[in-house]
Amino acid sequence: MENTIEVICQDGRSLAARHFAHRGPQRRGVLIINSATGVAQRYYQPFAEYFAAAGFDVVTWDARGIGQSRSGHPRHETARMRDWGLHDLDAVLRSSVETLSADWAEVSVIGHSSGGHLSALAPAMQQVPRLLLIASGTGNWRKYPKGQWPRLLGAWHAAMPLLLAIFGYVPGWLGIGHDLPRGVAEDWRRWCLNADYLFSDATLDSSGYVRYRGKVLALSFTDDHGYAPASVVDDLLAHFPLAEREHRQIHPPTVGRREIGHFAYFRPTNQDLWEELEPWLAPT
Repeated sequence: MENTIEVICQDGRSLAARHFAHRGPQRRGVLIINSATGVAQRYYQPFAEYFAAAGFDVVTWDARGIGQSRSGHPRHETARMRDWGLHDLDAVLRSSVETLSADWAEVSVIGHSSGGHLSALAPAMQQVPRLLLIASGTGNWRKYPKGQWPRLLGAWHAAMPLLLAIFGYVPGWLGIGHDLPRGVAEDWRRWCLNADYLFSDATLDSSGYVRYRGKVLALSFTDDHGYAPASVVDDLLAHFPLAEREHRQIHPPTVGRREIGHFAYFRPTNQDLWEELEPWLAPT
């Protein structure tokens, strides 16, 4: 069973979320799925339905400016990327625990790409015992293979400033998949050019990463060259020094796949890979 939820952030912003109720007599846990940059929550519906059938309550949601949480034209949207962790995820976590009458010990956060690296900006994340990172690393261009440097530097120094000057936002039809508001794009660009990604931003409190003491499991894929190669995944994990950390790098042919890359892990054809996560996500 699935139902729509409205989440109200501390700053008054309204977010659209969906709850996929667990099946079976007893709930095995509560999963909060954080989307990648510009990816609407509907993309994760097969993944959410699978885990609901496996006995978990699952919540998906759209960040401000994205999907059903978009308000008006992206040119006039005030959302920043930092808001997705600091305000939005924090509100979704607190709302989910209250609405589902859950204990914090039951909760796991699943962050895909930016949904993972923004996670510990949320103050409530300190009460969550498990964080699963899927194809999630920092955006520090210096940590990428050198063959990726011209593409990345071209995007941050030329393409994105030009798009923002022309359109006032980054149009989704250029390949990102969803229109990105100016504030989101500017945060993203600034952090990627910083010496240490968002952790170098003096206007941002990133101490939640250092203080986090839960379990962190990172999955990366050897064919994910352009977004989350192992080097940037390890860079993100290094910012959780007090956590119990594990990095599992998956080579698609060894699990019977031609490719997985940055997005395909969430396709229904990969349900056999999802099954392996159930014991880790269930409270012990």
